[in-house]
Amino acid sequence: MAVVLLATYAMRTRFELVLVGYDETFLRAAGEEALREITDLERLLSRFRNDSDIGRINSLAAFQPVRVDARTFRLLQQALFLSHATGSAFDITLGTWRQSGKAKSVIDAVLLDEATMTVRLTDENVQLDLGGIGKGYALERAAQILKDAGVESAFLHGGTSSVFAFGSNADGESWKVAIVHPISGQALATIPLDGCGLSVSESTPVEGRRTVDPLTGETVQRNLLAAVVLPSPTDAEAWSTALLVLGEEGLPLFERHNPNGWALLVDSEGKI
Repeated sequence: MAVVLLATYAMRTRFELVLVGYDETFLRAAGEEALREITDLERLLSRFRNDSDIGRINSLAAFQPVRVDARTFRLLQQALFLSHATGSAFDITLGTWRQSGKAKSVIDAVLLDEATMTVRLTDENVQLDLGGIGKGYALERAAQILKDAGVESAFLHGGTSSVFAFGSNADGESWKVAIVHPISGQALATIPLDGCGLSVSESTPVEGRRTVDPLTGETVQRNLLAAVVLPSPTDAEAWSTALLVLGEEGLPLFERHNPNGWALLVDSEGKI
């Protein structure tokens, strides 16, 4: 049994792939293709690059339609759906545009035209940032490339906060991930993953992990950690952020949209 470990740095974090199979050369080739997809997505999605799709949207889309890559367009569609599903607790916009009273949600600000694969912004103060969902999307795309190539077992993570796995490890057992209490360091749960994504969002200012409530513009203080397991790591990233913002009141909303999902919350007092 061969185990291949590959890694790259993208989206301001370290991505790692652990691939298990019988042909090391095949695994390495498939893994390199998956890593190329991750770095390609950074080129498309980074708001810190003027030539990226998001960079061009932020500069031009308030004044003219901006044509984007199909992968960017699909992610924006998914992000708008998730913003609506979470009651705007998950948001891909930056800045103070909400305070102007011109728009109530990101759905009002971002217009997508599927026929032309173009994006328009209805307010020139709007800036998009896919950092809260980009890692999950990169893992989802990379995992699909591995599966399409014939890889049967893999564990992928981006900065350890977003994880996706399928198949089994070298011992033939399910891949498992431990979720750790943000203050005590105690293991809260050990989650087996097979065809599922796990995302963990934290807001612990002492450690510099700050999550902003898009509904108020203030740093989240009443919750320390939210963890979510869903089939899509992209969805998991959005919902873990939303639950960190909404807290316990958001659980019924999560359950309504994700009846087979799993979630865990730790509040500001460290209680689960």
